[in-house]
Amino acid sequence: MKSLGYMEGTDPKVLTTAIIEGYETLPLSNGWDNHGKNIAHITNSDNLALVIGYLHKFIAIFTHQSIGSMLAGVKAYNIPMLVIVPKDMHDRAGKYFKVDGIEYKFVDPADISREVLAILSKKN
Repeated sequence: MKSLGYMEGTDPKVLTTAIIEGYETLPLSNGWDNHGKNIAHITNSDNLALVIGYLHKFIAIFTHQSIGSMLAGVKAYNIPMLVIVPKDMHDRAGKYFKVDGIEYKFVDPADISREVLAILSKKN
């Protein structure tokens, strides 16, 4: 069964919807919030079909870790990402989240459930 990897702060309604639709959920950590499995340590056996989280969870301001190194597993296993950012900030968010080789999309919080299900349904 495919899993949805999510960062702390993800709307519980989105996670409940994923479970009801037949997907597992896996809490992920950015390495300093201790929310779940460190995203830098994901492997193919985690069976992730998608990773979601708010933009600030992927920004490593106070560490020596770059976004690229944090998301190396996401890139290696071709896992798409939805980065939650209010719609009116999508253009500005691009300057903070630049990662080559990763399929990602900025999504408004109001649209996240629909976007998650659209991607997960393609993965089955």
